[in-house]
Amino acid sequence: MKRLLPLMLIPWLLACGERPAAPPEDTWPWQITVLDSGHSRVFGITLGRSTLGEAADRLGHGYKLALFEDENGRYSLEVYYSEITRGGLSGKLILVLEGDQVDLAALRRRAASRQVLGSGNIRYTLSDADQLAVPSRRIVGLDYIPYVNLDPEIIQARFGTPSERIRVEAGREHWLYPDKGLDILLDPAGRELLQYVPPQDFARLVQPLRETRPASENNK
Repeated sequence: MKRLLPLMLIPWLLACGERPAAPPEDTWPWQITVLDSGHSRVFGITLGRSTLGEAADRLGHGYKLALFEDENGRYSLEVYYSEITRGGLSGKLILVLEGDQVDLAALRRRAASRQVLGSGNIRYTLSDADQLAVPSRRIVGLDYIPYVNLDPEIIQARFGTPSERIRVEAGREHWLYPDKGLDILLDPAGRELLQYVPPQDFARLVQPLRETRPASENNK
């Protein structure tokens, strides 16, 4: 039986065809501007340059902020939007903020509270003083989870042919676009995940995939 397309997917399909006028800059997830400096811009955010305060002025201030510690003791400072809508499409957005491990460990020591999650990771609520200072931090990564499921054909039409594909467990596959600083995780059983970093930092994003997968599983 032929699968019916959800109504929310229509803007993606219309964008693949002829349109009378170009959309506003930074509307769609595939509108990635790569700068000569090695940075990139998506959704109006210049990764590695824009601050959280600047992004919030564009996206809204209704976000959640937390410091996370994974099972290996590594920290990440993240801002979560449960929903943003761009060009008629909605999805979840996570902004990863700058900070080396020493800096983030200091935030943990000053944290107001902690919660152990089901995954085993730990979520910390920052102190009031640290929360006030966070808007000045730069955004170094962006994760976008659209509410619509994206077929490979649509991804290829809008983002182009990936330079490399890496298969992981449960039939999931990473499509890599190093020139755009983009990793798209295709998940047949769930939502797709689009991860953006400055192209100059792409190796850092992909290195964990190469370390955990045998060479025979990497397809170009």
